[in-house]
Amino acid sequence: MTVLVLALDALDEGLIDHFDIDAFRLESSGSLETYAHTKPVPYTPEVWATVATGLGPEEHGISAAGTSEWDNPALEFASRFTGRLSEGTRGTLGKFVRTRTGERERIGETDRESMFDADDAVVHNWPGVHDGRPLQYAWDLMNAVSEGMGRSEFERDLFGQSAEQFGWAREMLHHPVSVAGVHVHALDAAGHAYADDEAAFRRAYERIGGFVDEVVDALGPDDELLLLSDHGMRTAFYPPDAGEDPASHSWRAYASATAESRPNSVYDVRAWVESRAATDTSTGADVDEAIEMPTDRLRELGYIE
Repeated sequence: MTVLVLALDALDEGLIDHFDIDAFRLESSGSLETYAHTKPVPYTPEVWATVATGLGPEEHGISAAGTSEWDNPALEFASRFTGRLSEGTRGTLGKFVRTRTGERERIGETDRESMFDADDAVVHNWPGVHDGRPLQYAWDLMNAVSEGMGRSEFERDLFGQSAEQFGWAREMLHHPVSVAGVHVHALDAAGHAYADDEAAFRRAYERIGGFVDEVVDALGPDDELLLLSDHGMRTAFYPPDAGEDPASHSWRAYASATAESRPNSVYDVRAWVESRAATDTSTGADVDEAIEMPTDRLRELGYIE
């Protein structure tokens, strides 16, 4: 049995209904309570670290001021003073520093225990917890759009990354893991690009919905799927957003599960996932069989030292 958690950044409860995408409506679906910490609206690394750990930012340590970490101590010190700037401004400053110094910031990772720390749990990428490079890549695509990247190239690269992430999720269902999690930033990036383009944003929802359908089809009889978002996305065309700033984060976070229940808050997700994973009736007696590999030959070829 595997509990598969798809972290679909910016999946908006209202837009699911507006676009009428059934793929996101599993057995139990509804709003998910989220929070804002350093910004007026929910912020990606902070909230996803909470989802994985069950802790608030004061405890898990991932906040906007400490989200980007630099190997260079001077740059790390300077980054602490830019934490409350907009994502666009921070992105522009970050690009300037990368160009001039060759340094690249890292998404901060908490040292607190998460739902992915169990021996038989796996995670592909998860902001604030594990490998923030895919998130950085999505942010880079958004910066590239602001500088003139065309629609075709943007969608090719964005959904190409998504296909890799959903493909990893499907593959984990074929292995003895209790919990598998992956973060997908496609709807957030598309929302910032297409907040005033209903047709394009609808296509993005339909594309990600198609990936979800493929995962559902791959579930085994004992597997469970949980879809989550950290926030939604305000648009120029969704009536409840009238008077709001398009392309800003909304409070319409969402959760949907193949189980008869779902988490109600981002703080509840870890406990919910671990309780579902604990229903696995396997004995754990199987030992992972060692592989006999001709290491001498591999050394000759230069593959290993």
